[in-house]
Order: sequence, then C-alpha cells, then structure tokens
Amino acid sequence: MIEYELKSIPMAGEEQLGQKLGTGKYAIIKKALPEANIKQLRKLSRNLIGINSRPVYIAHERMLGNNMSERYSNAGIPSVLKTGKPWIQAIIGKKCLILTNKVLLRRTWPISESRARNLQHNASNLTWHQDSNHKHGDKPMVVMMISLNDGAGSRCPGLSILKSPTNYFHGVFGYEGNRVEEFEQAMLDQQGSFKTEIPDLNSGDMLIFNGLTFHRTFSHDSMKSHRDALLIRIIKPEDAENFPDNSHMIIKFS
Repeated sequence: MIEYELKSIPMAGEEQLGQKLGTGKYAIIKKALPEANIKQLRKLSRNLIGINSRPVYIAHERMLGNNMSERYSNAGIPSVLKTGKPWIQAIIGKKCLILTNKVLLRRTWPISESRARNLQHNASNLTWHQDSNHKHGDKPMVVMMISLNDGAGSRCPGLSILKSPTNYFHGVFGYEGNRVEEFEQAMLDQQGSFKTEIPDLNSGDMLIFNGLTFHRTFSHDSMKSHRDALLIRIIKPEDAENFPDNSHMIIKFS
C-alpha cells in the first residue's frame, strides 16, 4: 500500500460540518472539483460510448500520469478529499484508505427505470443498493460522487437517495433488478413509508453519503443527455482485507 499525508486548512465551523452522516442522509459540497480536473476527466469520458461501457479506473489510467499518485492528482482526488475532510474524519478517522478499484469515472444514461431494472449486471444504471459487500458488512465507508455535468438529477441522470435509516448491509446489489420490488415492499413493511430525495448537482459539485445508505440511479428517457461522474469510496485502513487488490492508497490528514 502507498501512504501519503494530506495537509489541509481547517474550515470554519468544521466541527459542525463533521457531524456523522447517518444512513438516509447526505451532504452536497458545491464546486468541490476544480475546473482543470473536470476538463481532464471529460477527455477520458469520451471513451464511454455505449450503455454497456465499463467505467474508467483512475488508478490504472495512463493518460492521467505515470503512477497512481500522479493519476489521482490529475483527477482532482486531493482537492475533493480536502473539501470532504470533515465528513471523512467523522466517519472514518484521521487516517483513511481509498479503494483502488472503486475510484472510477462512470457514465450514466437517460433510460427508463423499467429498462434499468432489466439490464442485470450493468456498469452504468443501477437499481437500489448499498456500497458495501458481505465481508465488509456494516463497517464504516464514505461514498463520494462528483458530477461532471450541470443538472444531474433533473436534466440528466442523478442519484435517488432512500431516506430510511438502516444499520446493516442487506445484500441487495445494484444489478439485481428482479429483487427491486421485493426490497421496496420490505422497506414499506418495516418503515411504513418509502421516502426518497433526488439531489440536484451541477458540474464539480460533490455528493457525499454513508456507504450503508440505499441509493440508485435516477433517470428517465425524457432526460436530454447522459451524466458523467467521478466516484470514490473510502474506508478505514484496517478494513482493507474486505476488498480485493492490495495496492490501495492510505491518506493521513494533518
């Protein structure tokens, strides 16, 4: 593993900002990703030409640099980590691990919910899911999504957040369209309601939430265009064995 120290200037009111993001909640940080990095990522997104296109994995993308550190820097990862520091520290701590295979550029398409549910194992439009796995379970995770487009959630695809709290991993994955109805009915039975929110993001805005929060792609076929987004998942270094690959990067905040 690679370990780096990330120096950042304390933000005003950081203690209040850093309150734990409970499941079913989220924060939006405006203009978290600098324009220069957005331009770099948009160049890469040109290769995402179809609904079955695989994501671009930043750590392995040679167009961004000669090694992982250069590639993360050119993608703007240090900038979004500094901006998201209060939330990351509240959930993860002063030392965190960036999951190498979960730092990626993904294109999401303006298709109907019913079509998305029938795509099965698909890399773009996902149905209801959490961002953990059976081994990691309910251990801490922070998820960050930075839109590269204006109007994500309104004019182009965004995310739908389920407001119901949960404290464990349900084992529902985003490519299991056949389980969506079962899941929605189970949540209605348990919670008595099924309340969702659709955050509205512009280019460079970051959505940050707890890894156990249920979310899905929000899209419909009347939207005008696709949406590109940079996605990052962060965990505690001691939980690295819950995920494949051991070439992750550890960040220490100072």
